[in-house]
Amino acid sequence: MADIWEKVTLATGDLTLTCLPGIGGRLWDVTHKGRSILFQNPDLTGVTPDLGALQDLPTRSPQFRFPLWGGEKTWIAPDRDWIDQSPYPILDSGPYNLISSDARSVHMQSQVCDTSGLQIDREIRLLSPEGWTIRHRVKNCGTSSRETGIWSVLMLKHAGRIGLRPETDSAIPTVFGDATGRVRRLDDAVVFGCTAPQEFKCGASNASGLVVIGLGDDADPTMLTCRSAPSGAETRFAHGHGFEVFNSGDYPYFEAEWHSPVSILEPGASASFEQHFAIRRDLSTETTAAPPSSLEQEIARCMY
Repeated sequence: MADIWEKVTLATGDLTLTCLPGIGGRLWDVTHKGRSILFQNPDLTGVTPDLGALQDLPTRSPQFRFPLWGGEKTWIAPDRDWIDQSPYPILDSGPYNLISSDARSVHMQSQVCDTSGLQIDREIRLLSPEGWTIRHRVKNCGTSSRETGIWSVLMLKHAGRIGLRPETDSAIPTVFGDATGRVRRLDDAVVFGCTAPQEFKCGASNASGLVVIGLGDDADPTMLTCRSAPSGAETRFAHGHGFEVFNSGDYPYFEAEWHSPVSILEPGASASFEQHFAIRRDLSTETTAAPPSSLEQEIARCMY
């Protein structure tokens, strides 16, 4: 695309998805009934990145050696394989080719990463005024096998809470930072409070494949749910768990992060991971086109 900040919009009813192929093939924003829910970094909006000098871009989080653009994107796990503690620049900050686009879907594809030999393919499909899917596909275009996990990262505006049902009695490890007062168990759910700046990252199991995210004012939250394939106790993930939560202490955002099972990709092989999202102003059965499940309502009740 000639202009890397040129956006592609999908819209139906009260739901608008804004895609940004030119900066890492991102889903740049989700707007529902006038409420924007994804974070976009105001320090980087409109900036044309030099992929060889990304560390020179302005940031309020110098502890991270890469630009925090915002939106939703595909990363490659494990992060221990990254170079200089940064996601592969061409995959995270480079322009994606717009393979196809129509009123209901956008298909974007990265260039092949010279370092990893990997190529990312992303398809975002609008299903209804309340739902959409994201399909991530990673292909090994290199000449040797590679351990690879698909890592979906969603950057959401403060304030919010994330709830899910972990495996029974499983630990909720703090990966880094201080999660004091931000993690609580209620009944069979665990809730992460991302309502104010406080840097922490936690991991969790998510055997059901369901994540419920509450956004905005407690009295009038927007509820975002995501379903992905459930994982068994023996499923292996690149970071040891299938879901992570990050809360920023420097910018007004938090992250919901999903991991696919890890794969050993032989040359020419690929792996895929799909997510099904639904957004509603609440989870009452009276006001939604697709009534929420009992598990969705149970987790939501634990959040507020």
